[in-house]
Amino acid sequence: MMKQKISYFALVLAGLIMLAAIFYSLNSGISAQASSGAERYTVKAGDSLFIIAGKYGIPVAALKQANGLKSDWLAAGQVLIIPLNSSTGQSKAKSLKAILAERGITDPWSTLKIVINKTNHSLSIVYKNTWLKTYPVDIGSGGLADKQVQGDLKTPEGTFYIAEKSVLSPADYYLGTRWMRLSYPNAEDAGRGVRQGLINSQTGDSIVNAINAGKIPPQRTALGGGVGIHGGDIPSFGKDWTWGCIGLSNGDVEDFYDYVSVGTTVIITK
Repeated sequence: MMKQKISYFALVLAGLIMLAAIFYSLNSGISAQASSGAERYTVKAGDSLFIIAGKYGIPVAALKQANGLKSDWLAAGQVLIIPLNSSTGQSKAKSLKAILAERGITDPWSTLKIVINKTNHSLSIVYKNTWLKTYPVDIGSGGLADKQVQGDLKTPEGTFYIAEKSVLSPADYYLGTRWMRLSYPNAEDAGRGVRQGLINSQTGDSIVNAINAGKIPPQRTALGGGVGIHGGDIPSFGKDWTWGCIGLSNGDVEDFYDYVSVGTTVIITK
């Protein structure tokens, strides 16, 4: 009986030693990565693995592996380790300029497009069918629904183009350092406006003609206007603080501003 007890306790002790060794190994791996320069990122409301990985130019799988994540679920306040880039040994987010250079893209002005997902609060720069970089954004304070009329504070959905670009110096308090006006309302909005009696057919034709010519459509109709992509985002503004525009930090909007042009396609989805 005594021998059986000793054998049982020895087995338990061996198991505890093995668990401790595994824990130490895992913890050492994380510590080594952190001490070697890996960056830490605190998850904010509205973040996703896709947005964070895009910000740092790393695969989602690498981000999940570095943090032992089994699912895509994240909580605000959660701290993630950003794995080192294998080629540079750095975890700092790559600039769009660096990404374009790595991929040998020399004519971004004619080939890039912008894809915005309102639910994910993301703005992605896309080259042909390749997603190059993703930035976190805020949208209109009126909610996720599609923009309908002037003053509803909603962000429109559909296919648009950049109709105007401006560098703002000094920076505007709300618009930040960069402004890109979008071609809202578009032809589909014009048709809807006529059907709903919001605008007359003459105004609808003016909108369609402007869109066909690649110009700025009429901005002072019942459909609203003045929708764009801009900087100015600061923590005190909170979440989804714009009047219907797409808001980014000044640093993020400056990162891609020079690589898009008047005429660049902008697709906004829910």
